[in-house]
Order: sequence, then C-alpha cells, then structure tokens
Amino acid sequence: MQHDVVAIVPELMLVAAALVLLLIDPFLPAKGRRGLSWLGIMACLPAAASVWLARSQQFSTFSHGIALDGFAVFFKILLLAVAALAMLLSEKHLARNGRLLGDYYALVLLATVGMMVMASAIDLATFFVGLELMALSSYLLAGFFRHQLRSIEASLKYFLTGSFASAILLFGMALLYGLTGSTNYQQISIAIGSGSLDGHVIVIAVVLLLGGFAFKVAAAPFHGWAPDVYQGAPTPAAAFLSVGPKIAAFAAIIKFFTIMLGSEQARWVPLMIVVAIATMLIGATMALLQHDLKRMLAFSSIAHVGYLLLALIAAGQSHSNFGSSAILFYLAAYAAMNMGAFGVLVFLANSARFNDSLDEMAGLARRFPGAAGVMAVLMFSLAGIPPTAGFLAKFYLFASVVDAGYAWLAVIGVLFSVVSAFYYLRVIVYMYMREPEPEVAAVMEPGGGRSWDLSLGLGLATAVVIVLGVLPAPVLNAAQDAVAKILGS
Repeated sequence: MQHDVVAIVPELMLVAAALVLLLIDPFLPAKGRRGLSWLGIMACLPAAASVWLARSQQFSTFSHGIALDGFAVFFKILLLAVAALAMLLSEKHLARNGRLLGDYYALVLLATVGMMVMASAIDLATFFVGLELMALSSYLLAGFFRHQLRSIEASLKYFLTGSFASAILLFGMALLYGLTGSTNYQQISIAIGSGSLDGHVIVIAVVLLLGGFAFKVAAAPFHGWAPDVYQGAPTPAAAFLSVGPKIAAFAAIIKFFTIMLGSEQARWVPLMIVVAIATMLIGATMALLQHDLKRMLAFSSIAHVGYLLLALIAAGQSHSNFGSSAILFYLAAYAAMNMGAFGVLVFLANSARFNDSLDEMAGLARRFPGAAGVMAVLMFSLAGIPPTAGFLAKFYLFASVVDAGYAWLAVIGVLFSVVSAFYYLRVIVYMYMREPEPEVAAVMEPGGGRSWDLSLGLGLATAVVIVLGVLPAPVLNAAQDAVAKILGS
C-alpha cells in the first residue's frame, strides 16, 4: 500500500489541484481569476519534487500496472515542466480572448496526469487509461475558444482522428492479449520471445500498433490532422499539444517496441524505416510551402518525429541504450524549442491583431527586439545550428543511428535537416531583413503583449535551449541512466 501511494503521489497532487480549480472557478468574478494559473504551476513544483525524491527507488505497483523507475522519473519531470511552461504562457492570452477560466488549467493538469500514467505504465490496461485521459483533455483544450469556428473545427478533427487512433491501438493490444493471455509488458515480451506464437497475428498486431502510434505522434501517412489542429487551437494550447502528447507517446513507444516487441525487430524495423523517411519527407517539404507560422511549426514537428523514429530504429537494432537515450535528450531539447517558438507567437497575438502570418514577422526586430531575439535563438536551435540544444540533440540522435549500422539512414536524416534550415532561417530573415507592410505595423502595439509570467516562460525556454547546447552532460547522463533503469527491460 505504501508503494502504491508513493508511485502516484505526483499524479494525486495534480488531480487535487485540478479539482480545486474546477470547484472554485464558478464562484470567482472575471478579474478574480487572474493568477489561477499559479495554482496549477504550484501543483507542478511539489509534484516534481516528489518525483525527484523517489528517483532512487525502483519497483512496480498496482498489480504490476505501474512502474516507478528511472525512466518514469525522467519523463514525469519533463512532462511536469512542460505543463508548468504551458500555464505560464496562457493567462494573458486567455484573458484577451475572453476565456480566462480555471477549466483550462484543470484540463492541462489532467492531460499531464494521463501522460505521466502513459510514461510509467507497464501494463496495457493502465497505459490505455492514461492515453484516454490525455486524449479527452487534449480534445477539449483544442476547442477551448468555442466562440471561434476554427477552434471548434480543430477540436472536432482532433477528436475524430484521435478516436480512430485509439481504436487502432486497442485492436493491436487486444491481439497481443489474445496471443499471450497477459496485459503485462514483460510477460508479453517473454511469450513472444518464446517463438511459439502465430507469426502472422504478431505482424498484424505490430502494424496496428505502429499505425495507432503514428496517428498519435503525427507520423506519415497519419499526419494530416496536426496542421489543422495546431492552427485552430488556442496558441498556448497548441504549444502544449505539440509537445506533451509526443513526449508521452514516445515514452510508450520505447517500451512497446524495444521491450515488449524487442524480439520482433526484424518485423517492425523495416516498417519503421519507411514511416520515418516518409515522415521526414512530408514534414520538411510541406513546411517549405507554409506562410502560416503555426502550420509551419506543425509540419516541422512532423519532421522532428521522423528524426525521433530514426533513433527508435537504432534502439531496436543496437545492443546499447544509445538510441533510446538520444530520444530522451532530443525530447527534452525539443520541448523547450517548440514551446518557446509558440510562446513568441502568443506574445505577438497578445500585442496586436496578429494572425500568425510569416509576412507579419517582417521588421519584427525593430518593433519587438526582445521577442525577435528569442525567436532567432529558437529558430537556430530548431534548425540544428550550434551552440544550441537543437544541434547537440540532432548530433546525438544521428550518431546513434550510425552506431546501429544505419549510416545511410543518418545521411538521409541530415539532408532533410538541411532542408528544414531554410524555413527556420527564413523567419529570421523576415524579422531582421524585411520591412513590414504599413497596415501590419499600425496594429502592432509595442509592450501590449508583455506579462511577467509570459516573459518568465519565454526566458526559461530560451535559457534551457542555450544551457543544453553548452552543458548537455546533466540531462544526457540522466537520459542514459533512465533507459538503463526501465523496470522489466
């Protein structure tokens, strides 16, 4: 019983904070809701502290449904940081659009609980409960601006595609349960590794699982929902949805494919190679055509998923933990880069009638030098230019692919990364080397978008990008330690 409580203390803290937000919100006047985000943020800090204090423990609980190990600790702290950053970016934007409600922060917290359960799950049933809690909260976040048709459309598309993805995943998991008679990852792995099961059914299960996860992380050819959802969702929610669900999904993907299906590498690696190349191709090339910055970031995030899948292939083929640790480090860097970039768009939307257009970025350095400087650092990092976190993240990731014997695949990844540099650097060119249209300059109000919590969030994201680019060792060592301590591996 003591272990059960210790394992879920962070999740209980977030649920309690979400319930408090939902209970007090109806009794507060509109102005009284200012600062509600800090209730959610203050819940994330002790939750992260409780995870950190339990980092030396390693056990399973809830009938071997949840594991508390180094892997879960890494992902829980990362997800709590993402949730806190999302709430820092949100308050002024919600108030400006007349939707300053505690419901928003409660949904962020509940989605984070679902993600944390996904990362620590070692049982199919537990994983699916976390997946659905995350998914349902995410659908509501995408449609939080219900007075905007675009937001409603984003929520509906996310719900429909997400429901299909969950169903496909569930079919794949049902086949594994039917074959092995167990829902525990390790027991399924042992049963599949025995070689006594029907190989044709395993192939079908692998295809279904790969298809379901491809939907969840927006990998090709199941990526179509992402640009529409990110474009239509409230910008702070888009920042959260572009990072959080991917982190949780990759935590599950690593366990599914390197532990549960580790003996079936010959079946899933070729499929993964095709998906990874198609994902990089579509993400990088389609981002070149975008003039809406949220859609550009959506397609670029699809390309980043392709890079992560390359490391997953390396993790499946290599006998070391290099590939898996590269994924964890890359996810930490990507979280700071992408949320920071969306945060700059939040700042600009708070400052003016900003419609997320690339043309509106023209001359930004003269009107908002601070925001332009932050955006420049983040674009350099996303492009993989040193000395930023993005450069080292890509370096470690491609090095893991080469180490696994897929040098040709690493070359393809580097080529697509070079292509991606064009659309990231194009933003910098517009900010520093283009003159704004008169009608655009007229509606931009210098200082109108500033709020100290948003400035804090942008400052933290930028600092992480710079520090990880110069001193990657602490996070990289934590990532290596985490994958070495996956319970049951």
